[in-house]
Amino acid sequence: MIKGLTPKEETIVKKILEPYQTEYQFFYYGSRVKGNYEKSSDLDILIKGESQMPYDKLEVIKFLFDNSDLPFVVNFADFYSIDEKFYKLIEKDFILV
Repeated sequence: MIKGLTPKEETIVKKILEPYQTEYQFFYYGSRVKGNYEKSSDLDILIKGESQMPYDKLEVIKFLFDNSDLPFVVNFADFYSIDEKFYKLIEKDFILV
């Protein structure tokens, strides 16, 4: 569990991502992990797999989050689409979903 999620919110996140966890790992990062979040802060999730997640699959996941009961936005970054400097900056705070 991370500081920035209630148990109910974390259950929602895990339920949405569960079908994709055989191909991808998902990591929380950002202000909700660090503890310096606001009530309206987004939830940042990094996707890491053998290759970049296909756009259509990511769109389904985004749709599920947008239509969930979470009271905040969920943003995604794909390991293969981010700058190495950004990865190095966020990797120290990763928490596996």
